[in-house]
Amino acid sequence: MAGMDPVISAFERMSAQHWQGTEQAHLGDWLLRAAGGFTGRANSALPLGDPGIPPERAVAEVEAWYRQRGLTPAIVIVRGLRTSTSSLDDLLVRCGWTVPQIPVVVMTARTEIVAGYQRDVGLTFAAEPDEEWLATYRYRGQPLPPHALSVLLSAPAQMFASVRRDGRTVATGRLSVAGGWGGITAIDVDPAWRRAGLGTAVSAGLAAQAAARGAEQIFLQVEEKNTAARALYARCGFTDRHRYHYRLAPVAN
Repeated sequence: MAGMDPVISAFERMSAQHWQGTEQAHLGDWLLRAAGGFTGRANSALPLGDPGIPPERAVAEVEAWYRQRGLTPAIVIVRGLRTSTSSLDDLLVRCGWTVPQIPVVVMTARTEIVAGYQRDVGLTFAAEPDEEWLATYRYRGQPLPPHALSVLLSAPAQMFASVRRDGRTVATGRLSVAGGWGGITAIDVDPAWRRAGLGTAVSAGLAAQAAARGAEQIFLQVEEKNTAARALYARCGFTDRHRYHYRLAPVAN
């Protein structure tokens, strides 16, 4: 696919290591990921180069691969890749693929800057999430599905942060490390404990852990319309890098 921005392309390949599907395959330079429907990142095709076949055939191959697994076919359209993904996006529009979700903003920062916002909130870390961590972290407001743990443990290295109050976990966060970067995911705070700075403290603590592991830069993804979270991360030193959205195939007849 001509016109590929090598910087954004390399970043997306790196970030894909931080949150992987339980099943993955390649179609040329495209990465296909599936994980029982848990999160868009783990259940979508990432087109970052030449699929090795004409685009129309590649889209058909992607659609068949996901339908064979009982999943809605999805393709990530990364903005900023010049004409390559825009032409693919145009093709998907012509084929009836839709954008049902809010676009996502990728934000990045120097880990040492984010780590500077640490404060003592009783943050603890573990190599794997315990039952309380898994119960506190909600996926779109719902309990985690069966495939979630495998996805959470899919990076080359990760750790899980918790804050406890009154004998229970009230805040969570996950750090992944791959490709020289740290990645922050799964930040969640119990509604009763929000606006107490726990989200910032967890993010800063994870950034400090990333720095200790040699990751000088850190990233996260947040929905474009989540202005409160974006403002919080901006105050911690994160800046917008690029955006992406998903295209979903029409319902099969």
